[in-house]
Amino acid sequence: GKLVNFTLPPYGKYPVNKGRAKIGSMKTQYVETFFSNVAQTSGMDISLVKIRGDNGHHVVESAFKAFSRALRNLIDGTNTNNYTSAQFEKMWGVKSDSHISSLDLCREGKLERSTKETSILVHVLLNGLAKGADHHVNVSTGIETMDKFVSILAKEATMSIEAKCNGDLYVDDHHTSEDVSIALGQVLNTAFGTKAGLNRMWCAVGTYGDAEVEVTMDLSNRPCITHNLSLSSNPNDEEYAGDLSVEMLDHVIESLVMNSKSTVHILEKNVGKTVLETALATAMAFGKALRMCAAVDPRRAGKTASSKGTLSV
Repeated sequence: GKLVNFTLPPYGKYPVNKGRAKIGSMKTQYVETFFSNVAQTSGMDISLVKIRGDNGHHVVESAFKAFSRALRNLIDGTNTNNYTSAQFEKMWGVKSDSHISSLDLCREGKLERSTKETSILVHVLLNGLAKGADHHVNVSTGIETMDKFVSILAKEATMSIEAKCNGDLYVDDHHTSEDVSIALGQVLNTAFGTKAGLNRMWCAVGTYGDAEVEVTMDLSNRPCITHNLSLSSNPNDEEYAGDLSVEMLDHVIESLVMNSKSTVHILEKNVGKTVLETALATAMAFGKALRMCAAVDPRRAGKTASSKGTLSV
């Protein structure tokens, strides 16, 4: 085995162009040495590629977490982007211990609120909705693109949802799209509960038209969103994704992530012909990742996937 790719340095941006040489008592130069030796002695080919990261501590921590997750998938014989294999069905399918344990939690979240700008109802159930069962997905916001975005996300996440909004669309799309995404994030966070026993982290790819988007998600209780989506620099200089303004698409994604208290990194792997394609590919990847992050891993025996033992502090 060998270390095929290793692009973690620089470890942070302080000092500029150099990053950290030492984190605690560990010299960062030995991170590569460690993984190189692991590859050689295990007989595995290993690639560690940093997509982004400005904090040296987090770069190293994420590298070890990513390696551990990849190793677990290798041992399980599963692939984060192959949801149809026999092994994936055994581990995470509708007859798996994970699925049954997830349903036993009876997780749901509901929010109703009215302001001078919007009246909203959002109700979600993390109930393992069978993919394609449209009668369990009822979304009506007055903005077609929002309806498609939320519906695709819900179907891929295999959750039932009712989302209704009566907003001041005579002004513009701002308050309606913002409030729907805030409410959705809040009810998801309620439905997640303490997150004890859950997978917590996953990575998934969504495609729509020419667009291909990867979402890496962590139900961390540490809200953060980064992305490189071609929104302000889209090929056709589009102002709208369907009937949703592009600036509000950006805000919708941010509001959803921040209010669900998740960490989400979105990587545009292929640009769509339109911003709408990119938006719906993002919704698909987001829903797929959400499904697996929220899934129970019975091997954790109800323990939180955190070295701290909790995500509440």
